[in-house]
Amino acid sequence: MNDSIFTILAHSGNSLATNKWLPANPFAKGNMPWLLYAGIVLLFAATILTAYYTGVLGAGFGILLLSLIVGLPALLACLVNPLLGLSVLVSVSFVVMGIKKYLPGEPPLGILLDVFTLFLFMGIFAKQAYERNFTVLKHPVTLLVLAWIAFNLVEVLNPWAHSQLAWLYTVRGMAGLTLLYFVALYAFSNLRSIAFLLKLLLFWGVAAAIYGIYQEFAGFNSVEWAWVNADEQRYELIFQWGMFRKFSFLSDPTTFGILMAYMGVVSLSIAIFCNINLAKRIVLWVFALLMFAAMVYSGTRAAFVLVPVGILLTTFLTFRPKIVLLSGILLLVGMVVVFKSTSNPTLYRVRSAFTPAKDESLQLRLSNQKRIQPYIQTHPIGGGLGSTGEWGRRFSPNSELANFPPDSGLARIAVEQGWIGLLLFTIFSFSVLVLGVRTFLRSRQPQIKMYALAFLTITFLLTIANYPQEAIFLLPNSIIYYVSVAALVRLRQLDTTAHLG
Repeated sequence: MNDSIFTILAHSGNSLATNKWLPANPFAKGNMPWLLYAGIVLLFAATILTAYYTGVLGAGFGILLLSLIVGLPALLACLVNPLLGLSVLVSVSFVVMGIKKYLPGEPPLGILLDVFTLFLFMGIFAKQAYERNFTVLKHPVTLLVLAWIAFNLVEVLNPWAHSQLAWLYTVRGMAGLTLLYFVALYAFSNLRSIAFLLKLLLFWGVAAAIYGIYQEFAGFNSVEWAWVNADEQRYELIFQWGMFRKFSFLSDPTTFGILMAYMGVVSLSIAIFCNINLAKRIVLWVFALLMFAAMVYSGTRAAFVLVPVGILLTTFLTFRPKIVLLSGILLLVGMVVVFKSTSNPTLYRVRSAFTPAKDESLQLRLSNQKRIQPYIQTHPIGGGLGSTGEWGRRFSPNSELANFPPDSGLARIAVEQGWIGLLLFTIFSFSVLVLGVRTFLRSRQPQIKMYALAFLTITFLLTIANYPQEAIFLLPNSIIYYVSVAALVRLRQLDTTAHLG
Protein backbone atom coordinates (compact mmCIF):
# COMPACT_ATOMS: atom_id res chain seq x y z
CA MET A 1 0.00 0.00 0.00
CA ASN A 2 2.77 2.43 0.93
CA ASP A 3 4.66 1.47 -2.21
CA SER A 4 1.74 2.40 -4.43
CA ILE A 5 1.17 5.73 -2.66
CA PHE A 6 4.74 6.91 -3.00
CA THR A 7 5.19 5.43 -6.47
CA ILE A 8 2.31 7.59 -7.72
CA LEU A 9 3.80 10.65 -6.05
CA ALA A 10 7.19 9.96 -7.62
CA HIS A 11 5.89 9.95 -11.23
CA SER A 12 6.31 13.73 -11.25
CA GLY A 13 10.08 13.22 -11.48
CA ASN A 14 9.99 11.08 -14.65
CA SER A 15 10.46 14.00 -17.03
CA LEU A 16 13.65 15.06 -15.28
CA ALA A 17 15.27 11.71 -15.97
CA THR A 18 14.68 12.06 -19.75
CA ASN A 19 16.49 15.41 -20.00
CA LYS A 20 19.69 14.85 -22.02
CA TRP A 21 21.54 17.47 -19.99
CA LEU A 22 20.98 15.59 -16.73
CA PRO A 23 22.34 12.18 -15.73
CA ALA A 24 19.79 9.40 -15.26
CA ASN A 25 20.38 9.70 -11.53
CA PRO A 26 22.53 12.63 -10.34
CA PHE A 27 22.67 11.08 -6.88
CA ALA A 28 24.32 7.88 -8.07
CA LYS A 29 27.98 7.36 -7.16
CA GLY A 30 29.13 7.27 -10.78
CA ASN A 31 27.71 10.73 -11.45
CA MET A 32 29.12 12.46 -8.39
CA PRO A 33 32.40 13.56 -10.15
CA TRP A 34 30.22 15.48 -12.65
CA LEU A 35 28.68 17.37 -9.74
CA LEU A 36 32.09 17.84 -8.11
CA TYR A 37 33.64 19.46 -11.20
CA ALA A 38 30.65 21.75 -11.60
CA GLY A 39 30.95 22.74 -7.95
CA ILE A 40 34.67 23.58 -8.31
CA VAL A 41 33.99 25.84 -11.30
CA LEU A 42 31.15 27.61 -9.49
CA LEU A 43 33.25 28.05 -6.35
CA PHE A 44 36.10 29.57 -8.33
CA ALA A 45 33.73 31.99 -10.04
CA ALA A 46 32.10 32.89 -6.73
CA THR A 47 35.49 33.63 -5.16
CA ILE A 48 36.35 36.11 -7.89
CA LEU A 49 32.93 37.80 -7.64
CA THR A 50 33.20 38.06 -3.85
CA ALA A 51 36.63 39.68 -4.00
CA TYR A 52 35.50 42.14 -6.68
CA TYR A 53 32.21 43.24 -5.07
CA THR A 54 33.78 43.44 -1.60
CA GLY A 55 36.28 45.93 -2.95
CA VAL A 56 33.59 47.91 -4.80
CA LEU A 57 30.63 47.81 -2.40
CA GLY A 58 32.30 47.29 0.99
CA ALA A 59 32.75 44.59 3.61
CA GLY A 60 29.06 44.35 4.52
CA PHE A 61 28.06 43.21 1.06
CA GLY A 62 31.06 40.89 0.97
CA ILE A 63 29.99 39.18 4.20
CA LEU A 64 26.46 38.76 2.85
CA LEU A 65 27.72 37.31 -0.40
CA LEU A 66 30.15 35.02 1.41
CA SER A 67 27.27 33.75 3.59
CA LEU A 68 25.34 32.86 0.45
CA ILE A 69 28.37 31.15 -1.06
CA VAL A 70 28.86 29.02 2.05
CA GLY A 71 25.17 28.57 2.84
CA LEU A 72 23.91 27.42 -0.54
CA PRO A 73 26.44 24.58 -0.95
CA ALA A 74 25.72 23.55 2.64
CA LEU A 75 22.01 23.36 1.80
CA LEU A 76 22.78 21.34 -1.33
CA ALA A 77 24.99 19.00 0.70
CA CYS A 78 22.11 18.45 3.14
CA LEU A 79 19.83 17.82 0.17
CA VAL A 80 22.11 15.12 -1.24
CA ASN A 81 23.06 13.61 2.15
CA PRO A 82 19.96 13.07 4.36
CA LEU A 83 22.08 12.13 7.40
CA LEU A 84 23.96 15.43 7.19
CA GLY A 85 20.72 17.35 6.88
CA LEU A 86 19.18 15.44 9.78
CA SER A 87 22.25 16.11 11.94
CA VAL A 88 22.14 19.83 11.17
CA LEU A 89 18.43 19.97 11.98
CA VAL A 90 18.87 18.14 15.30
CA SER A 91 21.79 20.38 16.26
CA VAL A 92 19.95 23.59 15.40
CA SER A 93 16.86 22.44 17.34
CA PHE A 94 18.92 22.41 20.54
CA VAL A 95 20.08 26.03 20.25
CA VAL A 96 17.48 27.86 18.17
CA MET A 97 15.15 28.68 21.08
CA GLY A 98 18.08 29.89 23.18
CA ILE A 99 19.31 32.12 20.35
CA LYS A 100 15.93 33.88 20.35
CA LYS A 101 16.76 35.34 23.78
CA TYR A 102 19.63 37.29 22.20
CA LEU A 103 17.56 38.76 19.37
CA PRO A 104 15.23 41.78 19.66
CA GLY A 105 11.58 40.84 19.76
CA GLU A 106 12.34 37.10 19.93
CA PRO A 107 11.55 36.37 16.24
CA PRO A 108 9.83 33.07 15.38
CA LEU A 109 12.98 31.17 14.48
CA GLY A 110 11.14 27.87 14.89
CA ILE A 111 9.62 28.49 11.46
CA LEU A 112 13.11 28.09 10.00
CA LEU A 113 13.19 24.52 11.31
CA ASP A 114 9.84 23.83 9.68
CA VAL A 115 11.09 25.19 6.36
CA PHE A 116 14.32 23.20 6.62
CA THR A 117 12.35 20.03 7.46
CA LEU A 118 10.20 20.56 4.37
CA PHE A 119 13.37 21.20 2.36
CA LEU A 120 14.89 17.89 3.48
CA PHE A 121 11.61 16.06 2.80
CA MET A 122 11.46 17.47 -0.73
CA GLY A 123 15.07 16.37 -1.20
CA ILE A 124 14.09 12.82 -0.27
CA PHE A 125 11.09 13.10 -2.59
CA ALA A 126 13.25 14.23 -5.50
CA LYS A 127 15.83 11.52 -4.84
CA GLN A 128 13.18 8.81 -4.80
CA ALA A 129 11.82 10.07 -8.11
CA TYR A 130 15.02 8.56 -9.52
CA GLU A 131 15.77 5.67 -7.19
CA ARG A 132 12.21 4.60 -6.26
CA ASN A 133 13.31 2.80 -3.14
CA PHE A 134 10.16 2.58 -1.02
CA THR A 135 11.01 -0.55 0.95
CA VAL A 136 11.87 1.47 4.06
CA LEU A 137 8.31 2.82 4.08
CA LYS A 138 6.70 -0.62 4.31
CA HIS A 139 5.93 -0.69 8.01
CA PRO A 140 2.68 -0.36 10.02
CA VAL A 141 4.11 2.59 11.97
CA THR A 142 4.51 4.47 8.68
CA LEU A 143 0.80 4.01 7.96
CA LEU A 144 -0.02 5.41 11.41
CA VAL A 145 2.24 8.40 10.77
CA LEU A 146 0.44 9.06 7.48
CA ALA A 147 -2.93 8.71 9.22
CA TRP A 148 -1.85 11.21 11.91
CA ILE A 149 -0.69 13.73 9.28
CA ALA A 150 -3.92 13.33 7.31
CA PHE A 151 -6.08 13.77 10.43
CA ASN A 152 -4.28 17.00 11.32
CA LEU A 153 -4.74 18.34 7.79
CA VAL A 154 -8.45 17.50 7.81
CA GLU A 155 -8.79 19.41 11.10
CA VAL A 156 -8.80 22.64 9.05
CA LEU A 157 -12.41 21.75 8.20
CA ASN A 158 -13.41 21.23 11.84
CA PRO A 159 -16.91 22.80 12.18
CA TRP A 160 -16.30 23.65 15.87
CA ALA A 161 -13.06 25.54 15.16
CA HIS A 162 -13.20 29.30 15.66
CA SER A 163 -10.09 30.14 13.66
CA GLN A 164 -8.42 28.57 10.65
CA LEU A 165 -5.44 30.86 11.22
CA ALA A 166 -4.86 29.16 14.58
CA TRP A 167 -4.84 25.83 12.70
CA LEU A 168 -2.15 27.19 10.37
CA TYR A 169 0.11 28.13 13.28
CA THR A 170 -0.48 24.88 15.18
CA VAL A 171 -0.39 22.26 12.44
CA ARG A 172 3.35 22.93 11.97
CA GLY A 173 4.15 21.43 15.37
CA MET A 174 1.50 18.74 15.32
CA ALA A 175 2.01 17.34 11.82
CA GLY A 176 4.69 19.39 10.05
CA LEU A 177 7.63 18.05 12.02
CA THR A 178 6.24 14.54 11.50
CA LEU A 179 7.72 14.75 7.99
CA LEU A 180 11.07 14.40 9.72
CA TYR A 181 10.15 10.74 10.32
CA PHE A 182 10.48 10.07 6.58
CA VAL A 183 13.75 12.00 6.32
CA ALA A 184 15.19 9.97 9.21
CA LEU A 185 14.05 6.68 7.67
CA TYR A 186 16.17 7.35 4.59
CA ALA A 187 19.02 8.89 6.56
CA PHE A 188 19.36 5.72 8.65
CA SER A 189 20.63 3.56 5.83
CA ASN A 190 22.80 1.41 8.14
CA LEU A 191 23.69 0.93 11.77
CA ARG A 192 26.58 3.41 11.63
CA SER A 193 24.20 6.24 10.77
CA ILE A 194 21.95 5.39 13.75
CA ALA A 195 24.98 5.18 16.03
CA PHE A 196 26.19 8.59 14.83
CA LEU A 197 22.83 10.20 15.55
CA LEU A 198 22.74 8.75 19.07
CA LYS A 199 26.26 10.07 19.73
CA LEU A 200 25.14 13.47 18.46
CA LEU A 201 22.20 13.48 20.88
CA LEU A 202 24.51 12.54 23.75
CA PHE A 203 26.93 15.32 22.78
CA TRP A 204 24.22 17.98 22.82
CA GLY A 205 22.71 16.54 25.99
CA VAL A 206 26.03 16.80 27.82
CA ALA A 207 26.66 20.29 26.40
CA ALA A 208 23.24 21.43 27.69
CA ALA A 209 23.94 19.83 31.08
CA ILE A 210 27.32 21.55 31.45
CA TYR A 211 25.88 24.95 30.63
CA GLY A 212 22.95 24.38 32.99
CA ILE A 213 25.37 23.54 35.80
CA TYR A 214 27.38 26.64 34.88
CA GLN A 215 24.22 28.72 35.29
CA GLU A 216 23.68 27.21 38.74
CA PHE A 217 27.09 28.23 40.04
CA ALA A 218 27.93 31.30 37.93
CA GLY A 219 24.42 32.67 37.48
CA PHE A 220 22.62 33.94 34.39
CA ASN A 221 24.35 36.33 32.03
CA SER A 222 22.94 39.80 31.36
CA VAL A 223 20.84 38.71 28.37
CA GLU A 224 19.34 35.80 30.29
CA TRP A 225 18.56 38.03 33.30
CA ALA A 226 16.82 40.50 31.00
CA TRP A 227 14.81 37.67 29.43
CA VAL A 228 13.75 36.29 32.83
CA ASN A 229 12.64 39.71 34.07
CA ALA A 230 10.92 40.78 30.86
CA ASP A 231 7.71 38.91 31.71
CA GLU A 232 6.15 38.64 35.17
CA GLN A 233 4.56 35.26 34.48
CA ARG A 234 7.86 33.92 33.16
CA TYR A 235 9.68 35.19 36.27
CA GLU A 236 7.18 33.41 38.53
CA LEU A 237 7.66 30.20 36.52
CA ILE A 238 11.45 30.32 36.84
CA PHE A 239 11.81 31.64 40.41
CA GLN A 240 10.13 29.04 42.64
CA TRP A 241 10.77 27.65 46.09
CA GLY A 242 13.46 30.24 46.74
CA MET A 243 15.57 29.22 43.72
CA PHE A 244 15.94 30.11 40.06
CA ARG A 245 15.23 27.14 37.83
CA LYS A 246 17.92 26.65 35.19
CA PHE A 247 17.17 26.34 31.48
CA SER A 248 20.67 26.09 29.90
CA PHE A 249 20.54 27.23 26.24
CA LEU A 250 17.07 25.75 25.75
CA SER A 251 13.71 27.51 25.76
CA ASP A 252 12.59 26.93 29.35
CA PRO A 253 13.31 24.88 32.51
CA THR A 254 10.63 22.28 31.77
CA THR A 255 12.03 21.36 28.36
CA PHE A 256 15.54 21.34 29.80
CA GLY A 257 14.61 19.12 32.76
CA ILE A 258 12.75 16.54 30.68
CA LEU A 259 15.61 16.38 28.16
CA MET A 260 18.14 15.84 30.95
CA ALA A 261 15.98 13.09 32.48
CA TYR A 262 15.61 10.85 29.43
CA MET A 263 19.11 11.45 28.05
CA GLY A 264 20.55 10.74 31.51
CA VAL A 265 18.59 7.48 31.70
CA VAL A 266 19.82 6.56 28.20
CA SER A 267 23.43 7.07 29.27
CA LEU A 268 22.90 5.12 32.48
CA SER A 269 21.07 2.27 30.73
CA ILE A 270 23.80 1.76 28.13
CA ALA A 271 26.49 1.92 30.84
CA ILE A 272 24.74 -0.69 33.01
CA PHE A 273 22.89 -3.00 30.66
CA CYS A 274 25.03 -3.14 27.52
CA ASN A 275 28.26 -4.96 26.76
CA ILE A 276 30.78 -2.14 26.20
CA ASN A 277 34.38 -1.60 27.27
CA LEU A 278 35.31 -0.04 30.62
CA ALA A 279 36.38 3.34 29.20
CA LYS A 280 33.05 3.89 27.44
CA ARG A 281 31.20 2.70 30.53
CA ILE A 282 32.97 5.28 32.73
CA VAL A 283 32.30 8.07 30.22
CA LEU A 284 28.59 7.21 30.11
CA TRP A 285 28.42 7.16 33.93
CA VAL A 286 29.91 10.66 33.96
CA PHE A 287 27.43 11.79 31.31
CA ALA A 288 24.53 10.42 33.36
CA LEU A 289 25.69 12.13 36.56
CA LEU A 290 26.11 15.48 34.77
CA MET A 291 22.66 15.29 33.22
CA PHE A 292 20.95 14.19 36.44
CA ALA A 293 22.59 17.08 38.32
CA ALA A 294 21.43 19.52 35.64
CA MET A 295 17.95 17.98 35.79
CA VAL A 296 17.77 18.71 39.54
CA TYR A 297 18.81 22.33 38.96
CA SER A 298 16.04 22.70 36.34
CA GLY A 299 13.48 22.15 39.09
CA THR A 300 11.19 20.20 36.75
CA ARG A 301 9.15 17.83 38.91
CA ALA A 302 7.88 15.76 35.97
CA ALA A 303 11.50 15.03 35.07
CA PHE A 304 12.29 13.70 38.56
CA VAL A 305 9.68 10.97 38.17
CA LEU A 306 11.02 9.92 34.76
CA VAL A 307 14.35 8.73 36.16
CA PRO A 308 13.08 5.86 38.38
CA VAL A 309 10.48 4.98 35.74
CA GLY A 310 13.21 4.71 33.11
CA ILE A 311 15.42 2.59 35.37
CA LEU A 312 12.50 0.24 36.08
CA LEU A 313 11.80 -0.09 32.34
CA THR A 314 15.35 -1.16 31.48
CA THR A 315 15.51 -3.43 34.54
CA PHE A 316 12.39 -5.34 33.51
CA LEU A 317 13.55 -5.58 29.90
CA THR A 318 16.88 -7.18 30.84
CA PHE A 319 15.83 -8.81 34.13
CA ARG A 320 19.15 -10.29 35.15
CA PRO A 321 19.82 -10.85 38.89
CA LYS A 322 22.87 -8.55 38.99
CA ILE A 323 21.03 -5.85 37.09
CA VAL A 324 17.98 -6.08 39.35
CA LEU A 325 20.24 -5.78 42.41
CA LEU A 326 22.14 -2.79 41.01
CA SER A 327 18.91 -1.03 39.97
CA GLY A 328 17.47 -1.65 43.43
CA ILE A 329 20.55 -0.12 45.06
CA LEU A 330 20.36 2.94 42.79
CA LEU A 331 16.67 3.49 43.54
CA LEU A 332 17.26 3.01 47.29
CA VAL A 333 20.11 5.52 47.33
CA GLY A 334 17.96 7.95 45.40
CA MET A 335 15.11 7.60 47.89
CA VAL A 336 17.44 8.19 50.86
CA VAL A 337 18.89 11.33 49.26
CA VAL A 338 15.50 12.73 48.31
CA PHE A 339 13.47 11.92 51.41
CA LYS A 340 16.00 12.58 54.14
CA SER A 341 15.35 15.63 56.28
CA THR A 342 16.84 18.67 54.61
CA SER A 343 16.40 22.40 54.33
CA ASN A 344 17.81 22.49 50.80
CA PRO A 345 15.09 23.97 48.53
CA THR A 346 16.36 22.05 45.50
CA LEU A 347 16.03 18.64 47.18
CA TYR A 348 12.74 19.69 48.74
CA ARG A 349 11.36 20.39 45.28
CA VAL A 350 12.55 16.97 44.11
CA ARG A 351 10.74 15.40 47.08
CA SER A 352 7.51 17.22 46.20
CA ALA A 353 7.41 15.38 42.84
CA PHE A 354 6.81 12.10 44.72
CA THR A 355 4.01 13.45 46.93
CA PRO A 356 1.36 14.32 44.31
CA ALA A 357 -1.44 14.67 46.88
CA LYS A 358 0.38 17.73 48.27
CA ASP A 359 1.20 19.21 44.88
CA GLU A 360 -1.24 22.11 44.39
CA SER A 361 -0.15 22.60 40.77
CA LEU A 362 -0.89 18.97 39.88
CA GLN A 363 -4.23 19.06 41.68
CA LEU A 364 -5.21 22.17 39.73
CA ARG A 365 -4.34 20.44 36.44
CA LEU A 366 -6.40 17.39 37.37
CA SER A 367 -9.31 19.67 38.26
CA ASN A 368 -9.08 21.46 34.90
CA GLN A 369 -8.98 18.14 33.04
CA LYS A 370 -12.05 16.87 34.90
CA ARG A 371 -13.88 20.10 34.11
CA ILE A 372 -13.19 19.79 30.37
CA GLN A 373 -14.22 16.11 30.06
CA PRO A 374 -17.87 16.82 29.05
CA TYR A 375 -16.62 18.98 26.17
CA ILE A 376 -14.29 16.20 24.95
CA GLN A 377 -17.09 13.64 25.12
CA THR A 378 -19.44 15.78 23.02
CA HIS A 379 -16.85 16.90 20.42
CA PRO A 380 -15.34 13.78 18.79
CA ILE A 381 -12.88 15.80 16.67
CA GLY A 382 -12.32 18.53 19.25
CA GLY A 383 -12.51 22.30 19.05
CA GLY A 384 -9.84 22.66 16.37
CA LEU A 385 -6.06 22.98 16.36
CA GLY A 386 -4.88 26.06 18.25
CA SER A 387 -8.15 26.54 20.11
CA THR A 388 -6.49 26.42 23.55
CA GLY A 389 -3.52 28.04 25.25
CA GLU A 390 -1.55 30.83 23.63
CA TRP A 391 -3.04 30.50 20.15
CA GLY A 392 -6.56 30.26 21.55
CA ARG A 393 -6.13 33.51 23.48
CA ARG A 394 -4.67 35.18 20.40
CA PHE A 395 -7.01 34.05 17.62
CA SER A 396 -10.28 33.21 19.40
CA PRO A 397 -10.24 35.09 22.74
CA ASN A 398 -14.01 34.90 23.20
CA SER A 399 -14.34 31.13 22.74
CA GLU A 400 -14.98 28.73 25.62
CA LEU A 401 -11.59 27.03 25.10
CA ALA A 402 -9.43 30.17 24.87
CA ASN A 403 -8.70 30.29 28.59
CA PHE A 404 -8.31 26.55 29.10
CA PRO A 405 -4.67 25.78 30.03
CA PRO A 406 -3.92 22.31 28.60
CA ASP A 407 -0.64 21.85 30.55
CA SER A 408 -0.48 18.38 29.00
CA GLY A 409 0.22 17.05 25.54
CA LEU A 410 -2.52 14.44 25.81
CA ALA A 411 -5.02 16.94 27.23
CA ARG A 412 -4.29 19.32 24.35
CA ILE A 413 -4.90 16.58 21.79
CA ALA A 414 -8.14 15.53 23.50
CA VAL A 415 -9.51 19.09 23.60
CA GLU A 416 -8.33 20.31 20.19
CA GLN A 417 -8.68 17.06 18.22
CA GLY A 418 -11.29 15.21 20.26
CA TRP A 419 -11.35 11.69 21.52
CA ILE A 420 -10.83 10.41 17.96
CA GLY A 421 -7.55 12.31 17.69
CA LEU A 422 -6.52 11.13 21.16
CA LEU A 423 -7.32 7.52 20.22
CA LEU A 424 -5.29 7.77 17.00
CA PHE A 425 -2.27 9.27 18.77
CA THR A 426 -2.51 6.70 21.57
CA ILE A 427 -2.55 3.82 19.08
CA PHE A 428 0.47 5.33 17.33
CA SER A 429 2.39 5.78 20.61
CA PHE A 430 1.54 2.26 21.78
CA SER A 431 2.62 0.75 18.44
CA VAL A 432 5.99 2.52 18.69
CA LEU A 433 6.59 1.17 22.20
CA VAL A 434 5.59 -2.37 21.18
CA LEU A 435 7.98 -2.13 18.23
CA GLY A 436 10.83 -1.03 20.50
CA VAL A 437 10.23 -3.79 23.04
CA ARG A 438 9.98 -6.50 20.37
CA THR A 439 13.14 -5.27 18.62
CA PHE A 440 15.10 -5.32 21.88
CA LEU A 441 13.85 -8.72 23.04
CA ARG A 442 14.00 -10.56 19.72
CA SER A 443 17.31 -9.32 18.35
CA ARG A 444 20.37 -11.50 18.87
CA GLN A 445 22.78 -8.78 17.79
CA PRO A 446 24.27 -6.77 20.70
CA GLN A 447 24.52 -3.52 18.75
CA ILE A 448 20.91 -3.69 17.63
CA LYS A 449 19.81 -4.37 21.22
CA MET A 450 21.85 -1.45 22.56
CA TYR A 451 20.45 1.12 20.13
CA ALA A 452 16.94 -0.29 20.45
CA LEU A 453 17.18 0.13 24.22
CA ALA A 454 18.38 3.73 23.85
CA PHE A 455 15.65 4.87 21.45
CA LEU A 456 12.96 2.86 23.23
CA THR A 457 13.92 4.64 26.46
CA ILE A 458 13.60 8.02 24.73
CA THR A 459 10.18 7.31 23.21
CA PHE A 460 8.86 5.67 26.38
CA LEU A 461 9.89 8.49 28.71
CA LEU A 462 8.66 11.19 26.33
CA THR A 463 5.34 9.36 26.10
CA ILE A 464 5.10 9.33 29.90
CA ALA A 465 6.15 12.99 30.16
CA ASN A 466 3.54 13.98 27.59
CA TYR A 467 0.81 13.52 30.20
CA PRO A 468 1.94 16.07 32.84
CA GLN A 469 3.62 18.33 30.25
CA GLU A 470 3.45 19.04 26.52
CA ALA A 471 6.73 17.18 26.19
CA ILE A 472 6.51 15.77 22.68
CA PHE A 473 5.51 19.09 21.10
CA LEU A 474 8.41 21.17 22.47
CA LEU A 475 11.78 21.69 20.75
CA PRO A 476 14.08 19.81 20.65
CA ASN A 477 11.98 16.99 22.16
CA SER A 478 9.57 16.94 19.21
CA ILE A 479 12.39 16.39 16.72
CA ILE A 480 14.14 13.83 18.94
CA TYR A 481 10.89 11.90 19.37
CA TYR A 482 10.18 11.40 15.65
CA VAL A 483 13.84 10.67 14.92
CA SER A 484 13.74 7.99 17.64
CA VAL A 485 10.59 6.48 16.15
CA ALA A 486 12.28 6.26 12.75
CA ALA A 487 15.37 4.73 14.36
CA LEU A 488 13.28 1.97 15.96
CA VAL A 489 11.60 1.18 12.64
CA ARG A 490 14.92 1.00 10.82
CA LEU A 491 16.56 -1.04 13.58
CA ARG A 492 13.84 -3.66 13.19
CA GLN A 493 14.34 -3.71 9.42
CA LEU A 494 18.13 -3.81 9.70
CA ASP A 495 17.90 -6.64 12.22
CA THR A 496 15.71 -8.60 9.83
CA THR A 497 17.98 -8.07 6.82
CA ALA A 498 21.26 -8.16 8.87
CA HIS A 499 22.39 -5.02 7.00
CA LEU A 500 24.62 -3.54 9.71
CA GLY A 501 27.30 -1.84 7.59
